[in-house]
Amino acid sequence: MTTELTKYFLLGYYKKDLNTSNPLGLGGKLANAYNELIREMWLGSSGKTAPHTLKQVVGKRVAKFSGFG
Repeated sequence: MTTELTKYFLLGYYKKDLNTSNPLGLGGKLANAYNELIREMWLGSSGKTAPHTLKQVVGKRVAKFSGFG
């Protein structure tokens, strides 16, 4: 399952499925942040990856993930 999900994001297929107009959603920001993380993990030149952007986007909806705790 995770292999297919990774390919879905790395190949950019997720973009056609984004629902940026849903008032209950995050305007595609979560999917884009996840894509950024996956791309850095698989294609990045650094040996280190931190999910800062993904955590920040999730933190806007889930208080447990906001801040530095």
